[in-house]
Amino acid sequence: MQGLVTLDLGNTNATAGIFQKHSGDWKIIKTCPLNELTLFLKDLEMSPGNTSMVLSQVKERKEEISQLQDQGYLITNIKDYWRGERFAGMPVHYTKTLGEDRLIQAFYIFKKIKKNCLFIDAGTFLTMDVITPQGFLGGYIIPGIKNYLETFKQGELLKDVDLMGEPQFKIPSSTPEAMRDSYIAFYYLAQKLLSEYQLNQVMISGGQCDFWNDLFHKEKLTIPFEANKNLIHHSLHYWMTTQIEIL
Repeated sequence: MQGLVTLDLGNTNATAGIFQKHSGDWKIIKTCPLNELTLFLKDLEMSPGNTSMVLSQVKERKEEISQLQDQGYLITNIKDYWRGERFAGMPVHYTKTLGEDRLIQAFYIFKKIKKNCLFIDAGTFLTMDVITPQGFLGGYIIPGIKNYLETFKQGELLKDVDLMGEPQFKIPSSTPEAMRDSYIAFYYLAQKLLSEYQLNQVMISGGQCDFWNDLFHKEKLTIPFEANKNLIHHSLHYWMTTQIEIL
């Protein structure tokens, strides 16, 4: 057995993807919060002797990473391979402020999907990026839906409004609908990108990807779209096993 752990240190959550290779085939065993990783590695008989790690971090968590390194794990950090205008053969039309999570998932789409793609990463912040065979073209950063709804607590007449219910594609006629359904404006931004750049694929990832998957289903999007909460872990695994070490 050979093991690989993918580490995603996001703005809010830190998660790990645990992969194992048996008889030449890689499989993802599970994903877990970073603070539970050591327990699962022990149960799966994974150690520094048979397992390596690869890291994408938006928010540093030095203590947790140091603990893994002190145990003997070799951790490959994608930022050490990020030069700015290109990444592993992918042209990047963006400054080096580009988050590692956006970068590595864009690389996966660039290499594996090979289409004109809208990539939506729905996490603490929502990003909408355009990836084509010409590379990473750029995109937008928007508050994630939880952050968006949190801002209404600043309004005296808005802070106690119940925001439950399914968003509707019509003009709102009540304050809860107005607050909740205004977020759908970002859906129309996605539609604009699809049309303007003649995109023919949508990939959705992140903890809130079900929300966006439901929106596209409801509007019966005519091009293929796929939601995968664990896309960043598969992207890190793909980069590590094809670009760094042929594991």
